[in-house]
Amino acid sequence: MLFGGYFKDAIFISAEHSEVLNEMHEEFHGAFNMAMHSFLSIPFMFALAGVACSWFFYMKRPDIPAAIQKRFQWIYTVLDNKYYFDRFNDWFFAGGARGASTFLSRFGDKVLIDGLLVNGSANLVGRISGIVRRFQSGYIYHYAFTMITGVFILLTIRNWF
Repeated sequence: MLFGGYFKDAIFISAEHSEVLNEMHEEFHGAFNMAMHSFLSIPFMFALAGVACSWFFYMKRPDIPAAIQKRFQWIYTVLDNKYYFDRFNDWFFAGGARGASTFLSRFGDKVLIDGLLVNGSANLVGRISGIVRRFQSGYIYHYAFTMITGVFILLTIRNWF
């Protein structure tokens, strides 16, 4: 794709980088040859050796892994517990998230939202209405007293600000 003109004029290559691409072009012998060359690489050889070794240990001689486990118990324990990363992540990240969510549930939801905003406003309206209800008696002197008290409160608040 890079050397076959697939990109045409979509990619601009400056003159100072043309040497690098020319050298890459000399080393490139096609996709099939590169794929075949990968079978001769060291990582592939190590992978193949790992497959052969595990086949031998677990299919032909299953006593060898048991002996290795017994001999190197502490290494086996560390590797079996995945270097204890899962335990640390559970303690630090998940435990921290659980602690934060517990705090937000108890304080934020129950105290702030339910206690002050929702139930607090309902309680405030209930208390004010309990006081105002006493002035709604049907007697004119209660209404006059309420109006005079309201005017006094409004004038007092106006003078404060």
